Amino acid sequence: MSRRLQDYMLASASTGRTVERAGPFTVTITEHDPNVYLNYAIPDPFASPTPADVAALRAAFAAHDRVPRLEYLPGLAPDVEPALLSAGFTVADRLPLMSCAPGDELDQPLPAGIVLVTPATDDEVLAMLSAQHEAFGEPPPSPPHVAATRSKAAAGQLQLLAQDTTTGEPAGGGVAVAVRDGISEIAGIAVRPKYERRGLGGALTLHLTRSAFTAGATLTFLTPAGDAQERVYARVGYRRTDSVLFLSGEGIAP
Repeated sequence: MSRRLQDYMLASASTGRTVERAGPFTVTITEHDPNVYLNYAIPDPFASPTPADVAALRAAFAAHDRVPRLEYLPGLAPDVEPALLSAGFTVADRLPLMSCAPGDELDQPLPAGIVLVTPATDDEVLAMLSAQHEAFGEPPPSPPHVAATRSKAAAGQLQLLAQDTTTGEPAGGGVAVAVRDGISEIAGIAVRPKYERRGLGGALTLHLTRSAFTAGATLTFLTPAGDAQERVYARVGYRRTDSVLFLSGEGIAP
């Protein structure tokens, strides 16, 4: 299962990004956004990088003025972490991976005064992105963000905007990455601060999960950012099944 998930993560990260090889690493670069979460490398299964491989990895990120970073399932490439740590990388995070199969999901009511909408126009996409960027502490989205998001929808990504029925303003958003090999990742679940603690995060997650199942997924997964998020996802049927390692080379000269 870990290999299947890692293959899915690699295919998803490679879609709509510049992709380069550096030793046993696949480097994916989002040209319009330097956000570290949108620019990272994934090692090959059983990779055992040499110092020259690590130097090539750093150079690939430096060529695009990006911070070197990795996201992967550490059990598939146990030699990578010690090799990169010895080269000056640090563990940015180690998060649980949670998954859910059809029939395991649990009902979560939609908060009163909220409607869920599939973005169909540039304005609706901008509203979803604005809610996500605010929730994650990122700068406001730009036209290239909107264009990239519309392209992902055309390629099969499922997107969801939560709106306040009284004011029409965005309350949150999230996506289910395009189904591949029966798998979809639920990602970008975001709730603006003024709408927190009403169950909206769980409702978004549940709706996107069921939409992914309808689209053909037999497994969905996500990575909670902390204990609070893990509790939200557990309430809609997600359970820990693996872990994801995030390595950062911030501050390391190429």
